[in-house]
Amino acid sequence: MRPPRAPGCSADLGRCRDLGAAEAFDYRDERLPAELAWAGPGELIVDTSDRNDLEAAVRLLARRGRVVLLAGARSRPVLPAGELYTHDRSVLGFAISTATAAEPAEAAAALNPRFAAGGLRPRRVEHHTLADAAEAHRRPEHGEVPGRVVLLISPSSVHGGHNGFSGRTDGPRDHIRATA
Repeated sequence: MRPPRAPGCSADLGRCRDLGAAEAFDYRDERLPAELAWAGPGELIVDTSDRNDLEAAVRLLARRGRVVLLAGARSRPVLPAGELYTHDRSVLGFAISTATAAEPAEAAAALNPRFAAGGLRPRRVEHHTLADAAEAHRRPEHGEVPGRVVLLISPSSVHGGHNGFSGRTDGPRDHIRATA
């Protein structure tokens, strides 16, 4: 498999390259389909843009390539069925909320060494208490968080104690992190 290409907004292109993308493109650029077509067919397109332009994405796939949609719950894109099945291409959706308990554990086992080595770094992390969970959930839905949201849950609330969080701690054993 070739090194990944990463579409992102213009502010993130350098960050994409720093994290290992062979090429980085601005997904807001009107010339993106032409630029990606020039770069050649891709084996994988991960669409986090909420635009879900499947007509353009499927044309850019290599034989047996796939598009993975991570955003766009309200979008209604055109599905180019002929270009999919005649080239063994596929479109998949992924939502962490439907994962089994084993799937995030498997992903964590693969990703944690990269996090520990500094190979994966979130742009920004916001920490919220469990009492602020509704607001912490609302903000990303409205595009107000350019990074990750972490809910801090006190160990006592997990073991039958109170449901709040009585202050932030930074030790790995002092709280449980649930990424939203």
